[in-house]
Amino acid sequence: MKLNQLTWLVLLAGCACATPELAAQDVPIAQPESPSSPVMITEPMQTPITPDEHPLSGVQTLGIGSWGLRHSVLTPSLRLVETLDSNPLLLSSNSGGYRGFSSVAGDVQWIQYIGRDAEIRYSGALRYDTIGSVEGYDRFTNTHTASISKNRRFRTWGLVIRDEAEYSQGSNFGASGMGGMGLTGQTGLLGVLGGTGLQPNLLPNQSILTGQIGRITNTAVAEVDAHFNPRSTATLSFSYGLLHYDSSQLTDSQQASVTGGYNRIITARDSIALEGAFTRYFYPSSVGSMNTESISALYARRISGRSSIEVGGGPEITQSSFSAGGQNIVGWQARGTVQYRTRVVKLSAQGTHGVTGGAGVLDGTTTTTGQGTLNLVFSRDWSAALHSGISRNQQLNGAQRYDTQFAGFTLYRKVSVDTNLFLSYDFQRQTTASVCTGLTCSYVGSGNIFGIGFAWTHRPISVE
Repeated sequence: MKLNQLTWLVLLAGCACATPELAAQDVPIAQPESPSSPVMITEPMQTPITPDEHPLSGVQTLGIGSWGLRHSVLTPSLRLVETLDSNPLLLSSNSGGYRGFSSVAGDVQWIQYIGRDAEIRYSGALRYDTIGSVEGYDRFTNTHTASISKNRRFRTWGLVIRDEAEYSQGSNFGASGMGGMGLTGQTGLLGVLGGTGLQPNLLPNQSILTGQIGRITNTAVAEVDAHFNPRSTATLSFSYGLLHYDSSQLTDSQQASVTGGYNRIITARDSIALEGAFTRYFYPSSVGSMNTESISALYARRISGRSSIEVGGGPEITQSSFSAGGQNIVGWQARGTVQYRTRVVKLSAQGTHGVTGGAGVLDGTTTTTGQGTLNLVFSRDWSAALHSGISRNQQLNGAQRYDTQFAGFTLYRKVSVDTNLFLSYDFQRQTTASVCTGLTCSYVGSGNIFGIGFAWTHRPISVE
């Protein structure tokens, strides 16, 4: 896959899950006089937008800014759903027959600001199904994501400290384990609260589906920024991440990274950067390890309150000790993100390519992913959300490969300010090469999930 193909993949990945209340306002935006100037959107009441100023080579992905004043809020919701599922565990041995589930799910999103430069975010969901007769299927499914961060700006220096942790039953790629429920805590994660996430290369790979096996991930990062002048910034960051499974049949992994970069603002909307990174992968149950070194040229265009585009890539050298005598592989890596927001459309998409830890299944893979969400508002009472994604994980030291696809939509009918009726459909499919051996080779089937239900979402509750 060429770099320009990756960019198209990012731009075309359509997806989503969001209630009508999450739709943004489409209004003209006045451009800031400087990168740090606040901008206003023209509405009956003026709403301030704080521009996103994260450097391209920093640990956090770029956003389109945040709306309004900083308020700590708690938002609970509840869902009642009737679901038809043809393959709950995505098993190759499944007959394809449909099973009916009556399900109830609750989720909560919480953001707590601490002072002027620190915050805590949490998003979680719990689901209960009335039928649990499928071997290995759990009637209770839950997922939780939390982060704590501090962004401190001095006169010419900046400091970013962040820790992000997640527990889920099933991979977070494709919202595994919560299909047919529409938007729940695992699909929006922290971004649904208006925050920005960590760069995908810092997070352990989970793009191989492995049923409802529980896993814990945690990533801690620290970044120091040196602002030479209003246009030039240098960054240096350190990160440590781990991926741990409840099952001993999957491989735990750890990764540590050092990244440095130089950023230059060339216009009020455009910026470029040069980035170098070193990452080491450890496997506690194996004597082998893996190192990667990469250099990236990055470009970003940001319009506060409306859109942001980030693309970049470059060469990558991998040193693996899993094969006899070791192995050196010269390849390439790339990443890209797109965010676009108007009154009736909200798009978020992401694509990556490069060496990853293997998602608990393989000891190192070349991984290509693309996924995104698309929210559409048709009228005051009708809206829709689409989501889709693909991934390919090719084993570095062998012929084993996993290809994964997912797609779906949710159609909402607004009943009142706090309630919606919805109809949903989710599709998942995973295939593997013929040389596949081991437990995870059984998770290579296709599944269709239909849902119809009722969703109640409380208005944000202030927790100041």
